[in-house]
Amino acid sequence: MTFTRKGVFLHCNERFSDMFGWPSEELVGLQTSMVFPSEDAYEDLRNAARPVLRTGQRLDLEMRMRRRDGSLFWCRLMAKAIDPADYGKGTIYITEDITERKNAQEALLRARDELERRVAERTAELALANARLQAEIQERKLAEQQIRYLAHHDALTGLPNRRLLEDRLEQAMEMARRHGNLVAVLFIDLDRFKPINDLLGHRIGDLLLKAVGQRLRSLVRGVDTVARLGGDEFVLVLPGLHGAGDAGDAAHRVLDALAQPYAVEDHVLSVTPSIGISLYPQDGADADTLLGCADAAMYCAKRAGRGSFQLFSPDMAARARLPA
Repeated sequence: MTFTRKGVFLHCNERFSDMFGWPSEELVGLQTSMVFPSEDAYEDLRNAARPVLRTGQRLDLEMRMRRRDGSLFWCRLMAKAIDPADYGKGTIYITEDITERKNAQEALLRARDELERRVAERTAELALANARLQAEIQERKLAEQQIRYLAHHDALTGLPNRRLLEDRLEQAMEMARRHGNLVAVLFIDLDRFKPINDLLGHRIGDLLLKAVGQRLRSLVRGVDTVARLGGDEFVLVLPGLHGAGDAGDAAHRVLDALAQPYAVEDHVLSVTPSIGISLYPQDGADADTLLGCADAAMYCAKRAGRGSFQLFSPDMAARARLPA
């Protein structure tokens, strides 16, 4: 405890002397600013204390103080004016060294900050790991989708392959059974494609096949299927027809469209299709039979002079060694 008046120590007890490292007899008479870290710190205390003490309240705050050897320590100051009405009569201060508590608090704050930092780092690591995992999952999903797509589609043209074609054909036949209409299968083989492939190379041949596939897709309805079986062989499945004439009309459209010249890079190429047609239900009750009948009819169209189409008939099956 100490008693001050007008910024001068008038009395202090032994505990106060020990706390600040000053013998009490030397401290008495000195300016109270001696025990503050700086003049600014001293002025800050005066400015904070004056309005509190003059109202008769007790000042209670924590701040750094300075010992005689210059070292700083945390101190709790509790003060009250002798006479609030006459501030000049002096003030009594009770001081408490709270350095250990403040150090413990600061250590706790540092530990909390370090923990928060580590938690933030770990959270960021987990977020990054989760993002990578999600990216891997998405990549795997895309790869699986691509695998499923390639399992049912031709890699060159993107058209359905034989597996998907047979599935679509079975669905078309089921719908025809329900509604009592016909399904036409058009088996298309390009005439004189091999010389183009041999002379200009497989890359030009592949571009021509892609162009043929695009033209075929442009001719059909949404319910129809355009497929590539491989090489220069394509198949159309046309459900919901009412007679062989509808299939013949579709074949004429294919012949006219595919016979138009193709601009492939610096080349202008021409090919014609030979088309064989089979009809469900009269030519077969399953996909393999219908495809086989359409294939046999296509070979008859080639033998008849190319660039034409033929409807399947039982005598074609005999010549192609197919069951009638």
